[in-house]
Amino acid sequence: MERVVLCVVFVVVCFSFGNSLCSSHDSLSLLHFKHSLNATGDHQYGCPNSSYPKTTSWNMTSMDCCKWDGITCNSFTGHVIGLDLSCSRLEGTLHPNSSLFQLRHLQTLDLSSNDFTGSQIPQGIGQLVSLTHLNLSYSCFEGRIPLGISHLSKLVSLDLSDGCYPSLQFSHDMLNMLFQNLTKLEFLSLYFLNISSNIPMNVSFSSSLRYLNIARTNLQGDLPKSIFLLPKLETLRLSENHYLTLSLPDYFSWSRTTHSLRELDLSFNNVSGGIPNSLGNTFKALKILRLSMCSLAGPFPEFIGQLSQITQLDLSHNNLDGKIPDVFYNLQMLTSLSLDNNNFTGPFPPSLVNLTNLQVLRLRNNSLSGTIPEFKTNSIEILDLSRNQFSGPIPQSLTHLLNLTAVFLGQNKLSGEVGAEMFSSMKNLQYLDLSLSGLSWSGNSNTTFPLLSYLALRSCGVKDFPDFIFNSKDLWVLDLSENEIHGQFPKWFGGLSALQFLNVSHNFLTSLDHIPWVTMMILDLQSNSLTGPLPSPICTITELYLINLSYNNLMGEIPNCLFTSSSLKVLNLQANNFHGPIPNKFPDNSALGHINLSKNQLEGPIPTSLVNCTSLRVLDLGNNKIHSTFPSWLETLQQLELLILKSNRFYGPIVAFQTKLPFSNMKIFDLSNNSFTGSLPMEILKGFKDMDAHKSGLEYYVEETISLGSYFVDESLYSGLYVESVILVMKNQETKFNKMLKMFTTIDLSRNKFEGEIPKFIGNLNSLLLLNLSHNSLTGHIPVEMKNMSTLEALDLSFNQLTGKIPEELASLTFLAVLNLSHNHLAGPIPQSNQFNTFQNDSYLGNSELCGFPLSNECGKHKSASVPVEHEEDEPSFLSEMTWQSVLIGYGCGLTFGFGIVYLIYLFERPRWFINSFETITHEMIYIIQRARKRRRRNFHTENL
Repeated sequence: MERVVLCVVFVVVCFSFGNSLCSSHDSLSLLHFKHSLNATGDHQYGCPNSSYPKTTSWNMTSMDCCKWDGITCNSFTGHVIGLDLSCSRLEGTLHPNSSLFQLRHLQTLDLSSNDFTGSQIPQGIGQLVSLTHLNLSYSCFEGRIPLGISHLSKLVSLDLSDGCYPSLQFSHDMLNMLFQNLTKLEFLSLYFLNISSNIPMNVSFSSSLRYLNIARTNLQGDLPKSIFLLPKLETLRLSENHYLTLSLPDYFSWSRTTHSLRELDLSFNNVSGGIPNSLGNTFKALKILRLSMCSLAGPFPEFIGQLSQITQLDLSHNNLDGKIPDVFYNLQMLTSLSLDNNNFTGPFPPSLVNLTNLQVLRLRNNSLSGTIPEFKTNSIEILDLSRNQFSGPIPQSLTHLLNLTAVFLGQNKLSGEVGAEMFSSMKNLQYLDLSLSGLSWSGNSNTTFPLLSYLALRSCGVKDFPDFIFNSKDLWVLDLSENEIHGQFPKWFGGLSALQFLNVSHNFLTSLDHIPWVTMMILDLQSNSLTGPLPSPICTITELYLINLSYNNLMGEIPNCLFTSSSLKVLNLQANNFHGPIPNKFPDNSALGHINLSKNQLEGPIPTSLVNCTSLRVLDLGNNKIHSTFPSWLETLQQLELLILKSNRFYGPIVAFQTKLPFSNMKIFDLSNNSFTGSLPMEILKGFKDMDAHKSGLEYYVEETISLGSYFVDESLYSGLYVESVILVMKNQETKFNKMLKMFTTIDLSRNKFEGEIPKFIGNLNSLLLLNLSHNSLTGHIPVEMKNMSTLEALDLSFNQLTGKIPEELASLTFLAVLNLSHNHLAGPIPQSNQFNTFQNDSYLGNSELCGFPLSNECGKHKSASVPVEHEEDEPSFLSEMTWQSVLIGYGCGLTFGFGIVYLIYLFERPRWFINSFETITHEMIYIIQRARKRRRRNFHTENL
């Protein structure tokens, strides 16, 4: 009995001793590890606000490391078995011989959310053979992941998620070994790693996997279907692998195994074959389903109504159409529903208003119509019904949705007046967008929105700045464009210290005073009545990204600071009265991508420091007084796509290029109305041969997107989406056109003094849409090689000295909708087939030797007196023939109207809000374009039969 008591006492003493004193070897190893790093970093990605440097408690005064922060010890042996240094503000290099790898009993290691920038994960980590849990996520390690990690065969949890640049890289061999050796894995996250290879189709995944995240890893090829058949898998995230093809198993494959899947995220992937309806029967316990941008088409998926446990459903950014079925009565657990950016039609689904747990509802950018019903739940926090066809008043129940933080009703057909009082009960309101909704803003009130950060009331009949924003200290986006605001900014406006994005364009403002300049990132004040010089505070802006002051009455010289800014990417001062030279102050590696200084009084040469703008894509200096030869040194700007130097005082020949094919990325090239001499700039024209409009698709001249930190910001408003405007002549008027499509490829060398022949190689420009060489002194024949310009839609060779016949082969240009060959010395018959039958007399005036339809001169008979040459002041400008009549004649011949021409005509009579710089192309325009293309193909096929 005494022996038993002694044994018990001995065990208790040992237990107590072991619980209070760690291994001296481990203590020294930890202290060495501490001193190899700093604990002063501020990298806290993925950390709570309470993060702190845990290693500050590690010191010699207490050698019992088991009591240090982040340390877990074995109760009997004293060995360190757990090390949690997540969010400890560590920074530095993890050395290959780090004392960390001497902790051979370590089972759990967490170094996540620190800053090891510049450091690789050492091979020595493979020595920690007892590890069961390893977390190195969000710590900015670089280089290849060592093969040693694949030797840690006891791992149950591995998290290597990344979010830094440059990112960690996975070799193909490492990926294979990882899945082969780590057979006990239950948790695996490789989020945001750069894998960039295929997963072998015969790979054997751990049957124990419960969580698998391989989203945003650049996976390629076909994904093995076996991933979907893992019996214990609860979470599967595969989103944003754009070169990966997913094909889901059929019902028979799924029916042979049990399933515990709770979350499935396939967003932004190529889902081949769509989503089978058997998904509803197979995964009835599914809670989260994300299928955004998966190329889904057809009606709303039927199986959704069977997912009674679903809490989050995202089918956004697909091609789903038809009515949204009223299946939501069965989805009472639903908290978030995103059906935005599809083609749904019909009314608002009635059952949605009864979901008592619904917090997020996004139906944005569809074609839903009818009235918005009264909500019977007050749980909604985010309501986005914008970009639809909803009509009628706002439902009164909206005022009872006290939890609303975001309301988006813009771009609808609503009616009635609203004011701040309607939203006064929403004390948590942060985002309010009623732009282009059809609603009228009724004025100011005593309501305050202390959390408001985003307010958009574009085209809402606003007559004054809403005074409630004075108390919205977090307001950082404000859009009051296209309203009726007169006079100056109020004095209190300067107190909006958080304001970064301001659009008050298309109003009647007269002064730039009281703007909080220092905080501005995007400033759009175009089309107001601003006068005087630019104020000096504009030079205090340190993070300015875009400034648009076009179409005002500003004057004086342009401040140097606008050109020396390191952050400015878009500068638009078009249509003002600025004078003097353009400052020669562009710094090295300037960020400028768009410069528009057209329609001013600027003088002198183009500053040579412009070559420092290596990212420049758009340069418009048209309609100024610039006096210089052609700046051939601009050829060094490899990204330049739009160059307009029209209506200046340029002179001399265009020569002295250093590169073989200068301006090879050019899409719009306009040197019209200058005094250039010599032959046509052959080096430049040869560079255009690589243009391929077909590859561009429906794209804009846009600047890359800048982050606004929130999903909620309307991309058509401020997402860095800046569309360059171009001035073209139509019907003797200069008209401003925004949203110039990359397909809109143009060369305009008209109204100069070019001589010589049109080069034969011009036929190589087979993606050009518009070519204007009129009002020069060109001689010789029209090159027969122009028959190869298969996409040409408008051709103007008028007012030259061209001779010979109109090549019969030009009749093959079936896209040609506008032709002007008037006032030359052409002779012979006019081609009598295809598109040539649609052109009127004025296409051929002033060519006395031409004959045939539509002229009265019949070929082979006595010709009537030649038509006298009209004065140039009275002759129609280029593209003046672009009318709906000529377009419809083209239809009658089974031909498409010119894409770019229709685009111009479509905008010509629109109200000015329609051509605002921040508006995306309308669905109606896309529909017109697609319908025309389909009709052309159908008619062309019929003709060939």
